[in-house]
Amino acid sequence: MRNRWLLRIAAAAALLSGLFALFYLVVVPGGGAGDAPVAIRVDTPPGPSGTSAGIHPGDLARDFEAGNLDALRFRLSELRGRPVVINFWATWCTSCLAEMPTLEEQRRAHEADGLTILAVNVGEGLADARAFIDSLGLFDFAIAMDPDLTITDLYAVQGLPHSVFIDSGGVIQAEYRGQLDGDTMADYVLAAIEASPGAPPPVRPRFITTVPRDHVLDVIEEGVGELRLVSRSFRCDDDYCAEAVAAAVAAGAGVTNAQLRSGATPPELSVTFEPAAITSEQVVAVVVAALAANPDPLYTREIEVRYVVGSP
Repeated sequence: MRNRWLLRIAAAAALLSGLFALFYLVVVPGGGAGDAPVAIRVDTPPGPSGTSAGIHPGDLARDFEAGNLDALRFRLSELRGRPVVINFWATWCTSCLAEMPTLEEQRRAHEADGLTILAVNVGEGLADARAFIDSLGLFDFAIAMDPDLTITDLYAVQGLPHSVFIDSGGVIQAEYRGQLDGDTMADYVLAAIEASPGAPPPVRPRFITTVPRDHVLDVIEEGVGELRLVSRSFRCDDDYCAEAVAAAVAAGAGVTNAQLRSGATPPELSVTFEPAAITSEQVVAVVVAALAANPDPLYTREIEVRYVVGSP
């Protein structure tokens, strides 16, 4: 069993930007997810010519592997050949609850088209997710469990509900952040079925619940003058890249090298330094300051620094 000492360091919080519309934001606590299978990011298989993997309309939907309510694993790419709606949800999201019947209506209306509703549960356990789905009678949804927010981060989901509409070739035709009305959802489902770009969403207030994310920085001493730091904010993605963080750390007095491994699971930063010039605690302070100066839009909470004995 690992021993951990907790040291909380205050860091600047980045505000969620209103890039798409006016959002009503409500922060709520997430549930426990210890019994749910962890999702992983996998390489995205090639798609139609001229497409590359991403998370926006026109991109090939990023692939992932996840477990369902029975802990059976599958990949998003296995659903190619049929239109798919990825819907990110949680049991504590009232807008998600209000939107579910509309999703079910679309599934029933387009059974002949092979429409699949892939409902990605965000940050919860199997028992809570199963009870919620059973209570609504949504037995024909495909469920993907995302207990540690791997898929949620992969698609840069800031709030719930969040929907991605994918055609049979795996290409995203539309995305929407917030609760969808019936007409807009029907239009976007049709865009996925017909493999045609969805129209810009109507400008109106959107009800969306922010996804709570703990901002954790694990510190592992690898040897004299060597630190390995692990954080979800060491990612490099469409909306954010920690290269600026690594560069700022590398420029610190006494630091000899800072190597970013954004593709690791979870991402990490390896730092070597001269102990005579700077202590490990000071290196950590430099890293925290760099994260605060280059805030990750997904991880806006106070940074929790954890000194870890042994591999995390």
